[in-house]
Amino acid sequence: MLRKRIAALALAAVMACTATVPALAAASNTEQPAVQALKEDNALVAIRIEATDNAVYGSPINVTIRATPEDTQYIAVVLGISGEAKGFVTLLMPEKVRILLELIPLPSSMSADPANTKNFNLYRYLKQLIDGNDVSVLIRVAEELTSLMAVLQYYVPALQDVVSGMNGALELIRRYLPEDLVTHIYVDEQPVDSGNYVAGAVTLNKGDVNTGGLAFFKVARKSEGVRQYWTQQTPATMTVAEAQNFNFAAVVEVDGAVLENPKVSYTYKKKGGFLGLGSTTTTEPPTEPGEYVQTAVVEGNYKAANISRTFVIAEPALLPAS
Repeated sequence: MLRKRIAALALAAVMACTATVPALAAASNTEQPAVQALKEDNALVAIRIEATDNAVYGSPINVTIRATPEDTQYIAVVLGISGEAKGFVTLLMPEKVRILLELIPLPSSMSADPANTKNFNLYRYLKQLIDGNDVSVLIRVAEELTSLMAVLQYYVPALQDVVSGMNGALELIRRYLPEDLVTHIYVDEQPVDSGNYVAGAVTLNKGDVNTGGLAFFKVARKSEGVRQYWTQQTPATMTVAEAQNFNFAAVVEVDGAVLENPKVSYTYKKKGGFLGLGSTTTTEPPTEPGEYVQTAVVEGNYKAANISRTFVIAEPALLPAS
């Protein structure tokens, strides 16, 4: 199935390029900055990765790449390694690579979005293949690019560099992320979620010696303007039936607006007898008689002060007569 798809893809690409490639072929012996190979003479290059200082969830986050020499071509990888960011992967490409991929037209029939087929090109096709998928899709994307190179001969040098860069990016991903981790990969998307990130960059010219290109940064959880409180106030004493129907959840507000489906963890500690012996802790709302302390902790991209409360589920015989 994959071979048939690649063959169809290559044939469609040739037909789409028929009107534009001859002019490029005629000038293939002259320098054309937009479509010439990305390779330059082997050199010592430095790639510096910078991220927004004191980044906080909900505020704009920007990862920038600075390369020396300036015309160094690369693929940068940003990996989320902890917190809500864990499993996030994005490939960042320099403008020259993006423009090159945009100059390679593909049939609109290859677009997954029938309403958005105008000027469909290889860059948009890559995003279509990659965005939101697991990292393993990179292997398939590299294979399809390799197959396309045999047909789109006038772009072969540049595409070969991009494929090599993707393979190098895949090695970085494998080095920092566990193989069994569920991942979501994107092209040219900035990080959003809170957590710790590692970013690396590889040059597209395999002969270049890269002297840098690795950085660690953090996106903090948002705490300003965040608070939590109980949905219902517990009575001092409740029956088992009342406990079974009670809403033990907490409400989380962000800048005055109630957050839908907040990430909150709950613990219920049942007090024991003498000196607390026999105390037990659970994460499920209790329905057995006893005295409990409930604690709510906000998790995810937001942070607020923990809240606690004490309540009693009484033995039926101990309840006051009505």
